[in-house]
Amino acid sequence: MNACAYYKMQPNAIFKKINSSDNNFFCVVEGIKFKVFPHVYPSHQFRTTKFVLKNIKKLIKGKKVCDMGCGPGIVGLYSVINGASSVIQADINKYAYENAKANNLLNNFEKNKIQTYLSNCFDNIPKQIFEVIIFNMPFHNDLIKIKDPLQYAFYDPNFKSIKKFLNQAKNYSNSETKIIIAFSNKGDCFLLEKLFDSFSYKWKLWRKINKDKEYDNRIYILQKK
Repeated sequence: MNACAYYKMQPNAIFKKINSSDNNFFCVVEGIKFKVFPHVYPSHQFRTTKFVLKNIKKLIKGKKVCDMGCGPGIVGLYSVINGASSVIQADINKYAYENAKANNLLNNFEKNKIQTYLSNCFDNIPKQIFEVIIFNMPFHNDLIKIKDPLQYAFYDPNFKSIKKFLNQAKNYSNSETKIIIAFSNKGDCFLLEKLFDSFSYKWKLWRKINKDKEYDNRIYILQKK
């Protein structure tokens, strides 16, 4: 499957297809070499990832960046390579946490440039103020029981995690911080936007592609009021 491939299956079918592999594999996106472990969301196989990378390049230079829900770490790797002053990565999936750390070593990044935390949103991240926070969040808010950590990449039951993220992000940002949320109308955009309002953020739909497709890809920018 190429770097911009797009799954048209339902999320549970995608999960099962990805979870059937027990092998690590290497890939390259935007000139960045990284490996993907089993039980980790292969972000290079989804068009949202490349869309996010292309649009954050001018925002991250010289900035302190948080890559929330980092998966194998491609957004964090890209941020360091493109001039971020420092990067914090976090994921709730223990396999993704180990995967991201391995990719930082693979690319010879020093710990003062990039650090990785096993964390449910900001729970285990030391208190600090970020200048850019990026969250390529799961699209589906179905009320399922999470049985495998990989499912967190696809499902956020009742939007529990994004609610927690929006609440906690206020303590890790200031009025100048740009919070980047990647999403798609595969999910409930109306409800998500209502959450932005209910948590008292200024927000705008910043970028949108694939408007002519069955499902679009979109990026929101949020800031504290």
